[in-house]
Amino acid sequence: MARIVGLDIGGANLKAATHEGELRCQPFPLWQRPDDLKESLRELVSTLGPPPDLVAITMTGELADCFETRHEGATFIIDQVEDAFPDALIRIWMTSSEFAEPDDARELTSLVAAANWHALATWVARTVPTGPAILLDIGSTTTDIIPLLDGAPNHSGATDLERLISGELLYTGAERTPICAVLPAVTLRSAPVPLAAELFATTLDAHILQGNVSENPQDTTTADGRPATKENSRNRLAHMVCCDHTDLDEQDLLAMAEQVVAAQTRQIVSALERILKRCEHQAKKPAVILSGSGDFLARNVVETTGVSRFSDVYELAKMYRSDVSQSACAFAVARLAAERCLYDLIPEAT
Repeated sequence: MARIVGLDIGGANLKAATHEGELRCQPFPLWQRPDDLKESLRELVSTLGPPPDLVAITMTGELADCFETRHEGATFIIDQVEDAFPDALIRIWMTSSEFAEPDDARELTSLVAAANWHALATWVARTVPTGPAILLDIGSTTTDIIPLLDGAPNHSGATDLERLISGELLYTGAERTPICAVLPAVTLRSAPVPLAAELFATTLDAHILQGNVSENPQDTTTADGRPATKENSRNRLAHMVCCDHTDLDEQDLLAMAEQVVAAQTRQIVSALERILKRCEHQAKKPAVILSGSGDFLARNVVETTGVSRFSDVYELAKMYRSDVSQSACAFAVARLAAERCLYDLIPEAT
């Protein structure tokens, strides 16, 4: 059987999946270490088993600020994948709903750039083959709210700019979003306190203190580079009001975390309401499909919006034998490649 691996190459994380559901994810700050991408991809994929016959990729890392343009970034990523897997066929997903060979993808980087949401939407849309639906995918950095109709994406925007304008892309996520981008002030000891406009803490810290995300002492991709533990999260959050954890008690910090999570939930609810309004002309209520490493936040958003607003609620984490939601875009592009690219592995008749 052919070995097919999907890669989702972001600016902060690398995600890999086989089309059978083996998944891997690791932090990788592309903007700091672009020259390490090839070896990091090779090492990550090697943990999935034998070398792949076909590698299908999608990306968002082309926007990393180590690249002057998105075209430069997309071309670099394609080159690195080819170098990492010289014996495999390489196919790249495009927002035109098809795979491209590397040479064609280099000429069509506007369709290749930031296409991972489209791969996921194309794959999960079949969950609701008739009628309207919405994909609500919350990752570490961004939130995608993609309208679906009759088993296919029904988006208004294709580029990130168009999607920001349409409300289908919201730049808030469960881990990497600076606290000061979520709300300008908190109420502390019955007084409003403006937050420091600094990268002292991120939403990861609020979600750790709220119990939404487990502590991970091995994770140092935090605002201060210290491990993702409750103790460190308390200190990082205290810095947002120019204190440290010795200046505030635990209840103060828990109250701050609760306000951050509530504000982030409101942000996403507001964006979801925009998309729901576009579904009002449909004969039936839309279903909603939840995915991403922040799917716990997506559940909260749906409950806050009102479960009765949706015909069904599907959770990607519960739909397969393994939880594919953490690396959903990589798994989606692997599954799409298994359906569409197997013929490419058959040698031409001589």
